[in-house]
This record gives sequence, structure tokens and C-alpha cells, in this order.
Amino acid sequence: MVKRQKEKQYLSARESRSYQSIRSGSAGAGATTSSGHTRPLPFHVCALSLNAYTDPVATPSGVIFDASVITPHLIKTGKDPVTGAKLSTRDLITLVMDKNEETGRWQCPVLEKAFTDRTKVVAVRQNPPGNVANVYSYEAVNELNFKPRNYIDLTSGLKFNKTKDVILLQDPDNVELCRLRDINNFAHISTKRSDNDTAATAAAVGSGDVRHSVTATRIMEKIKRKREEESEAEEKKRRLVLQGSAATAAAAASGPSSGTSSGAKIYTTDLLGTSMTSGKASSSLTSTAVEIANVNDIREATAEEILESRFRAMRKLKKKGFVRLNTNRGVIDLEIHADMVPRTAANFLGLVEAGKYDGSVFHRVIKHFMAQGGKPASKSEKEESLWGEPFADEFDDRLSHSGAGILSMANAGPATNKRQFFLTFKSCTHLDRKHSVFGRVVKGLDVLKAIEMVATGKGDRPVDDIKILAAEILGTNPAKEAEEAERIRIEERAEARVREKDERKSSALGRDNKQGASVAAIEAAAAAAEAKSSAASKPSGVGKYLPKGTLVQSLDALGGRSSTDKGRSALPGVGSGSGDIAALPGVTAAVAASRKPKAQPKKTKQWDFSGW
Repeated sequence: MVKRQKEKQYLSARESRSYQSIRSGSAGAGATTSSGHTRPLPFHVCALSLNAYTDPVATPSGVIFDASVITPHLIKTGKDPVTGAKLSTRDLITLVMDKNEETGRWQCPVLEKAFTDRTKVVAVRQNPPGNVANVYSYEAVNELNFKPRNYIDLTSGLKFNKTKDVILLQDPDNVELCRLRDINNFAHISTKRSDNDTAATAAAVGSGDVRHSVTATRIMEKIKRKREEESEAEEKKRRLVLQGSAATAAAAASGPSSGTSSGAKIYTTDLLGTSMTSGKASSSLTSTAVEIANVNDIREATAEEILESRFRAMRKLKKKGFVRLNTNRGVIDLEIHADMVPRTAANFLGLVEAGKYDGSVFHRVIKHFMAQGGKPASKSEKEESLWGEPFADEFDDRLSHSGAGILSMANAGPATNKRQFFLTFKSCTHLDRKHSVFGRVVKGLDVLKAIEMVATGKGDRPVDDIKILAAEILGTNPAKEAEEAERIRIEERAEARVREKDERKSSALGRDNKQGASVAAIEAAAAAAEAKSSAASKPSGVGKYLPKGTLVQSLDALGGRSSTDKGRSALPGVGSGSGDIAALPGVTAAVAASRKPKAQPKKTKQWDFSGW
């Protein structure tokens, strides 16, 4: 009898791979890859970003992309990311698709059936314009258009050509289309993999280290670049801040405790009034990668902390700044709100003082809106803020884009302020809390009106240049005043800190900084000598462990009795065992109490416990 083999309760690796496409519900008659199976792109996914699309467009071959992703790619490369062939934005076809609001899935607008990865989907191009197509399920188009030969679009009512205007977007049974939509065959993915492998191999060979995976190498390189950029930006910002401090303090006399003189360091204790350590001691205690440190040094203030301290001083100063723009159309005087938005005001005033706006133009003028300027006059000059890097927005509820002549910062999004600004021609309150208002026009509104009326060309650029001939600060600079006040304050704190440290050190050593040896030092020396001389006469024991005769010897010494005269006493009551020893000079009450005889207990009767 043949033994029956038991049925397996698991799938082998080969069976699992063969059934993979069936389990995912995307198996079709597509072409096979080197592993024997296809990876068709899901219908709702963009072929470039591999994420769900929201604004679908398609190529004439039927591959779907997201418009926000494919457009920049085509502008940069001019190639189809799937096939690698030439492709431009004019070849893209905008897809008009219906979406179920409840489920959020794309569906056929006629049958109201959701599109799955097994649905045959077509797009019917609209003529005119020719670059727009309505998307339907093939079932609806076949039953309502192809079979009755009624070639009129089901939604728009426009006529279409069955051969030229119908684009096949998805068909699981179409071998050629499945090969085209196979992720393994995408040109941009193959190129990326090849580049990553080449870079990883070169890095491993060049460094001699252990070879990492492609993902690990990419992540480590990204972290390294980010750290280098942050370090360079912080160092550059700090260098600029300290250069400004040195320039302000150039006229001041530099001392050993100067906190802002050239080359000196600014510590958090002097800047903020709060003691902050560098953390080196704790770091070396918990990490073997840090050099051993036994002292908690005071932490040096960062560039951002120094700037924040100056901006607080500008707010306390409560002064406005005034700037004059001499243009080829007239003079515009500006009031700068240095007391409300000090960071933005300090940036603008610093750039004006450095002459960065001299020779620049208003490169963008929009009637009934604003005039934008501040762009570098030379194309070779890099656009930067006063501190080199973009800075954060500053908002104050007292400042709004209301009325003409409002001065505000131009930016490319949150925390991207550099040096460009704009002047409004009318109220633009929709820009509140999006652009930092930091000033207003106090003189020259007629010049601003004349600028508004100039003719403009492509990109809203004036036909005739509106140039800023020179920009100058009128009166004092509030930013410089606040910086000088902060320098003096930090120097005074640094001097007080050093002076206090010296006093504590002198006090510990018993010295007086002003008069040499202090009275306290003299008294301390005298007390030390007296203690040394009396050490020999003090008993060597303590309490009940005093040697026998020690107390008597001490009393004899106090009473003037010699050690040889044991039978006689120089003072009454001493040596005879009678008298009050507490009356002796120098004898304490505690010693006298220890010499008194103990009281005898009272005699009690039987069962009387009152004497206990």
C-alpha cells in the first residue's frame, strides 16, 4: 500500500513569489521582469513621486503623473521619467476625473464605480482645446459610445475620434501597457539606483571603511552635510556679530575684564545675568567621546543670544529710526519702527548704513498694490541679510498693511527675510502676519504715487528704471545706540564679576586688596598663636575619659596652687574639700555642677512610687 503524503500547511519561497501578484490583486498579462513578475504601478499613484496624485495629468502614452511633480522635472530635464524619451510640458494632457467625496477614491462619472487596479480606464480627449481629457471606465464608453457608434463625449457633448482621441490609461490585459507601467522599467528609478550604487562603491573604496547600505550611506551623508551647514552658519553669524561689537567698541579703552572688546568673549553670566555652564564636565562624565573636564566653565554666549539682548535694548530705548531714499523720481523719507520690530529694523538700518541699497532699483511695480525693491544691483552680488542668513518674521499687532506708504519685508515664505522690501500703494491687510511691517512713509507720498503710474513690462518690471541713487540714515541710528548701551552694560557686569571673584579669593586667603594685610588677618594670626600656646595646657581626653587628677590640676593652675603643694591651698576652700568651687575665677558653672554630690533618694513607704 502506497503511503499517502501529508499536505503542506505552508507556502515555499518560490510559491510565495509566484502568488505575489495574485495576492495584491494586480496580476495581469504584463511583461515579466528578470525575476519573472511585474510590478505594475497602482492606478492612483504618480509615476514620478510614487505617491498618490491630486492634480492628475497624463502623457500621450497613458502614464499618469501629478502636475506639481512632473512640471518641474520636465523644465529641468526635458525627458519622460518613465521612458527617458524627450517630453515637454506642452505634451501633457490634463485629466478631468470624478472623485467620491465620501470614500476619497477616483470613480467613473457615468457608472459611479470606483477605479481599482483591475479596472480598464480610458481618457477621451476634448477638441478643442486638445490638451484636456475626461476619464471614464472602458465599460461605460464601450456600451454608450463604441457599440452604438455614437462618438460624442458623455460629459461635454463634444465629438471625438475613436482612434486619435481615446487614450488607454489602464488595462490589466494589455501586455504593452503593463510593460510600460511596470515600476522596474521606469527610467528615473533605474538611473537613481545606478547613481546610488556608484556613489556608495566609490565612497567605500576611497575611505577604506566598512561598506554601508545605500540607504544608510545616504542618511549619514545628509546628516553630515546638515551639521556642516549649521556649523558654518553659526560661525559666520557669530563672526559678524562680534565684528559689529568690535567696531562699536573701537573707541573704548580695552581692559582685562572688557566683555565686548575686540577678540574678547561674551559670557552668558554677563549678557543674561544667569549663570550657564558649558556642560563639558557632565558630557565628559557620561560620554567617552568627549575630552575629560573637571571644571564647569561659564558658557560663552551664542550669536543669537547676543542679538536678542540687543533687540531687547532697542525695545527699551523706545526710539524710531529715519531713513531717506534719494531716487531718480524724488525723495522718500521713511520712519522705521525700531522699538516694535527691532530685528527687522536693525537689518534694514544696517544695510542702509553699509550702502547695500545704493544703486538698486524698484524691479517690480504693480498698480494699486505695491512697489518692490532692495534687490542687489549687481548680478554677481549674493542677496543676504545683514547677518548673512535669512531671519524670522516679526509681527506686532500695532502694525498693519493699512493705507498707502507702508514699508514691509518681501519674502518667499516664513522665515525667509533677507533684504528686499516693498512700499504699498493702498491697504493690503491680507498680507498681515505674512510679511513683517517695519516702517511707513512720512514724506514723499506724491513720489510714491508717481512710481505707481509708471509703465511696466514683462514680470511687472518698469520700462524705465526707478533707481535708488542713495539711502542714508537721518539723525541717530537706534540700533547702534542700543548696541553701545549693551556694550557698556556687559562691560560693567564683567568688571563686577571679576571684582567679586577677586574679593572672594582675597577673603579666603585673608588679604585686603586695598590695604595689604587686613585687620582680620592680624586678628586671625594672633588667635592662631594663642591657640598654639594653650594647646599644651589643655587636657588630652574628652568627657568621662579625662585622666585622673586632670580636673584638680586645672583648678590648681587656676587657683595658683603648685603641683608640689598638695596639702595646702592658696585660695580658701581649695584642698580642704569644702567651699564653693564655682566661685573660683575661671571655673565654669558646668565644672562646678560636676563636683556637687548627688542627692540621696527619698525614703518611701511600701507601694509608694512617687519618688521614682
